[in-house]
Amino acid sequence: MYITHKNNILQNFDDTEWMCRVRIKGQSLSEYWAWVATITTQDDDGRDIVTYPSEDFTIVECTDEDVSARLNQLGDYQSSSPDTGTVYNIKWSDSKVSAVTGQDMEGEDITIQTHFSGDDTTKDARLLADKWVRVRRDRDRRIAETDFHALSDSTLADNMKTYRQGLRDVPEDNADVDDINWPTKPE
Repeated sequence: MYITHKNNILQNFDDTEWMCRVRIKGQSLSEYWAWVATITTQDDDGRDIVTYPSEDFTIVECTDEDVSARLNQLGDYQSSSPDTGTVYNIKWSDSKVSAVTGQDMEGEDITIQTHFSGDDTTKDARLLADKWVRVRRDRDRRIAETDFHALSDSTLADNMKTYRQGLRDVPEDNADVDDINWPTKPE
């Protein structure tokens, strides 16, 4: 199994190294193979040599553990969305580290030696960013509900102007994503 990581945060994995590159670059297969053709040279014996340019990610081969099992154990550190695909907030270590994979029947931590561990800082940042996305969608929906008031053949009342501006200011005016101070919609 090949693992692609950037700053030790797992980006993706696949059975082949080239498919890891396809995924992290976001290319189609035809785009990838066309790109590979541009970076392939031949040695003195006529063998093809791919000279990968500098990349901001690393691909490593992991042969000593069940990658799928580790990712399942770290399921809380994965998310998926239509915009970003699968996100893995999981750290990769070149040497194995101790990682808690669950608890036994007595509530004691089960610890194994693995290349993978959860990254709480990245996970928390992702969860916070996801909440703000939902707030902005809610704000945009509320603005859209009042768009008919702002048509060119209509005069926008001052209280509606204030309300719509208040909605536009919501993300900037709120420090706590869990406690949004929505402006009151005028009648």
